[in-house]
Formats: sequence, C-alpha cells, structure tokens
Amino acid sequence: MATVRGFKSVRYNPEKIEDFGNVLAPPYDVINSKEQDELYAKDPNNVIRLILSKGEGDVKYEGASATFQHWLSEGILLQDKEPSIYPYYQEFEWEGKKLTRRGFIAAVKLEDFSTKVILPHERTFQEHKRDRLKLITACNANMSPIFCVYSDPEGAIEQAISEKTKEAPIFNVSIQDGVRNKLWKISDPEILSLISARMPDKSLLIADGHHRYETALEYRDMQMKNNGAGSCENKPYEYVMTFLSRGEDEGLIINPTHRAVKSLASLDRESFLEHLGKDFELAKLPLNEGISNIGYGQFTIVTKDREFAYRASLKNATHDSSDNLGVTLLHNKVLSEIIEEEEAGILYTKSISEALELVQYGKYELGFILPELRASDIFKVVASGRRMPHKTTYFYPKILSGLVFNPLW
Repeated sequence: MATVRGFKSVRYNPEKIEDFGNVLAPPYDVINSKEQDELYAKDPNNVIRLILSKGEGDVKYEGASATFQHWLSEGILLQDKEPSIYPYYQEFEWEGKKLTRRGFIAAVKLEDFSTKVILPHERTFQEHKRDRLKLITACNANMSPIFCVYSDPEGAIEQAISEKTKEAPIFNVSIQDGVRNKLWKISDPEILSLISARMPDKSLLIADGHHRYETALEYRDMQMKNNGAGSCENKPYEYVMTFLSRGEDEGLIINPTHRAVKSLASLDRESFLEHLGKDFELAKLPLNEGISNIGYGQFTIVTKDREFAYRASLKNATHDSSDNLGVTLLHNKVLSEIIEEEEAGILYTKSISEALELVQYGKYELGFILPELRASDIFKVVASGRRMPHKTTYFYPKILSGLVFNPLW
C-alpha cells in the first residue's frame, strides 16, 4: 500500500527571488564541472550550492548544510506552515507534438523493496549512494525529489489537481531545452484526502532517483537505530520527497540510454564482431537504417565506418521474455562475456548523434544504439523480480532541482 501525503516544504521565497530561472538547475547527476561553474556564476542563490557544492572531501557537504541554514535564516528560503502537495507541469515539444507531463510532488512513505509497494527497475552503485547519504545527513533534508510512476487509468487524481492549476503558478520558467516548468502549491484538505485515499491500492515504479531512494532508506534505518524503531512511526525521515506522474499520461516519454565504448582491451573490431556472432545474428545495414526501428530484442553496433552499422539479434530468442530486452542482452551477453564493462570506459548518452560523433570522430571504439522503451517493458522486467542494467532509461524531460525541499526535522 503506497502512503502519500502532503508535507511542509522548504522552498524559495518569491519575495526574494526575482527570476526563478536563475536559481533552478538540472539534476546533480547530469551536471559536469563546466556547467557547475556556470551555475555558480549564474546566481549566488542557485541550488547548485546545495545539490553539488564545491570543496574537497566532506567539506562540500558541510558547505551545503551551512548554505541551506543561511538561506533559511535570511529568508531566501521559507517553510510552508501547512501540509501541501506541489503540482509540477513540464511543457515541451516531442517529435513535432506539444506535450505536457503532469505530476505532483508529495511525501511518500519509504517501503523496503520486499513489500513490492515501491518498485525499482535499475541497479545502483554504492559510491553514488555514499555521496547522497553524506548530503542528506549534513542537511537533514531531501534536496531533490525522486520520480515515480503510478497507474490511474481513470485519471481521477490528475483531474482533481488540474482544477487547482487554473490559478497562477508559483513560477513559470524555461531554463533548458525549451522546456517550460510550472509549479503550484495545493493545501486543500479535500485534494490531499483524495490522494491519500486513492493511492493505497497502487504500486509506485521508480523512474528516476534509485540512488536517492536507497539513500533515504539507509538514512531512515540510521534514524531508527539512533532513536529506537518504535519512536520512528510517521516521523519525517520515514518519508521521501517524490514527484508522482500518471503512467497513462501522454507526456510520459521514456528514452533509451545509448553507450559508447572507449576500450576493447585486446580485441579489435573484427574479433569483437566474431565473438558477438556466436550468440547473435549480425546484419550489416546502411547506417541510417541500422540506427532506426530497432526491435525489442535487438541493438545496433556503430563503428568508425560512416556508411554501415551492424544490427544484432539474439539467435533463437523468445522475444516476449524480459531477459531478451535489448539493453539486458547487451549487458548479459556483451558487457560481461566479451567486454569488461568496468574497464571499457563507457560513456552513456540519450543522443544517438552524440554516440555516433564519439565513435566516428572521437576516441571511442564502438557505440551501442538501443531500442525505444515502453512503460510496459519496464513493468514486465520488474514483475519478474529483476532489475534492468544501470543507465537503462532516460525519462524526458528531467525534473529540475530547486523546486522544493523536504525538511526531515
């Protein structure tokens, strides 16, 4: 049973912030060092100082905490006095169509994965979780929401919320890729009760933020150990700030994440393809054809050859099996048996053109172009009790950081 409720968020004070476009930022894990510097220079109150602060070792987490407390004391940030949810809409253009992804930010009760209330679909790395745990511990707050998908064919929750979004939003800004971001605040007890009543029969699929969710679990367990398990019931740290979007929403776009491989170790291209041919049928296709319309259980290999690509299809495959999804085959059959993934220097990208450029004009040996994904593909894997490889999905557009913060005090 998913427990969803409003919370008293900390957020930027509209009376102190002239342009919200200057203080919001992309998620921390897609920001490189150059972009970090640019965001630092953009505004002294940019959220980058919280989610990806500068400094060596633990100094950066201490700096984020000090900045957070300073902004609260100076009124740059304020805390709402009543529990609320925060509808968040992103308007964007996709394949010639204007779409809106609708959802809302709320507090979701943390559940161990064994309960199957919260469903993960990607693997995680301990290093990234350590980083986020140090941040949440230093600041005693969720700095960015995780992203979950729920099913509601009738759309009752979304419809009730949409009635309230006819009012002026807290902000309405576009800061990247032409995506327009709008945020509202709803504290209406009837709306909050409707959400609480309709969510318990639903499971939530983590779309983005697996590391942050597992970090929140670890932080909860730390608090339970320190305070005693019985004293933890309905404490703020039992919940995690979450953006919830309806799975049936037309604006829910799921992109695959492609791979570029820097090193084949002792293999050259021909010997790699020879090894690959033991398990896969390889079709040599004109480049544009090879990177288009890739099937469920296929992937395409691009090389420095600018005219042709190789389409790989598993021999004797049962295509409705969750084991035979293209990205799963790539990791189970290629990046474990032929190439050592940890030594390959893999770069992950949502862009086919970037993967091509890295291989054809850069220092990368091969690129793997993966098929489009559907929500049903992900649910099928999750239902089988498995997780997909890391960096499998790219839900577009990314949820910005700095929308609201969830205090855990």
